[in-house]
Amino acid sequence: MKRTNRLFPMLLCVCLSLAGCTGNGEKQLEKMRGEWVHVKGHPVFTLSKTGGKYTVTRKVNIRGKVLETAYQVSEQDGKLFIETGFAILLMYDKERDRITLSPGGEYKRVTNLKNRKR
Repeated sequence: MKRTNRLFPMLLCVCLSLAGCTGNGEKQLEKMRGEWVHVKGHPVFTLSKTGGKYTVTRKVNIRGKVLETAYQVSEQDGKLFIETGFAILLMYDKERDRITLSPGGEYKRVTNLKNRKR
């Protein structure tokens, strides 16, 4: 019984800290919503919220056909990931308003049509 009394507060703290991470990830994702383009001109992706879940949508033009692929964003251990079959780490620098994908590089927010490359 003593062992259970010691474990319960520890488990409660772990659960509360995990719940806090989800809230922080949600707040961070809300700030990241929008259209992003790679600083070296790679394709654009859009981070949006659909049906209560955040997704990254990428459009690619192949021989005149536009293919659109959407991936869900998840949070694990306080870090954000794009689920593409393997994990792509998603980091946000709010001071510079930049997203870094690892692997994938650095993206800047599309603020006007001049920045937009497809």
